[in-house]
Amino acid sequence: MIDLELTPKIKEWLETEPSQRNLQEGADLLLRVTRNKILYANITRNIARHADTIEYQLNKIYKARLVDITHDQVRSMMSDVGSIAQARGLDNPEGSTKRTELQRGKRADHDELPDEIKQLYVDNADILRKMRECHVRLRMITPETSTCPDSDRFPWAKEIIALDTLYRENWNRYDHYVKGTPAAAVQLVTDSRSDSRNAARVIHLLLGKYATNPNDALAERIRETYARIASPTVAIRKKMTAAGLL
Repeated sequence: MIDLELTPKIKEWLETEPSQRNLQEGADLLLRVTRNKILYANITRNIARHADTIEYQLNKIYKARLVDITHDQVRSMMSDVGSIAQARGLDNPEGSTKRTELQRGKRADHDELPDEIKQLYVDNADILRKMRECHVRLRMITPETSTCPDSDRFPWAKEIIALDTLYRENWNRYDHYVKGTPAAAVQLVTDSRSDSRNAARVIHLLLGKYATNPNDALAERIRETYARIASPTVAIRKKMTAAGLL
């Protein structure tokens, strides 16, 4: 199992100007990752001479770790995409005669709403179309069509998740606008289930801990907590993305 705590330290060391690097620290990181005491002894016998070796080995390790982390991210993201695809009917043909979520959601007083609020409805039609296009691209990526499926899936899955967040927020504003009030004054309604509210509060604390001490067990707990939030806010999703957990 990868000791994720070392990954940001390796990254920081590699991003330091070569002339400013602490070579002993680099050698110690290499030892902690590889546990190769013979290599460590050879390097530290004349550490300045082996500066390039330390950089080469740590760079190779860091790139391999990024691949592993990306695999974990994509697995989690594809699970989210599966839920979104089912909820939004992304697998259905765009010209299906079945009434869409968008058609069912139109307010009876739609024509009486301010242009800014009516635009949210129009925007969501475009967002749904974009999600469908991204999902088609995503489904085309297979081991037969790509040398690195996870890397190719990542940007499309990320885009679908981001679009879905905007889609839900638009519906939230559209549905809860009160006629006669400023469009900017919409009181957004959050999920009322106590489990979802508690999860939203807890995840901020867990992400704070993860920032100072990232590890696999905590990452898994954060993902489980995140999954219990019915409508993640943009702020929470940004924090999850910044932490490399989406």
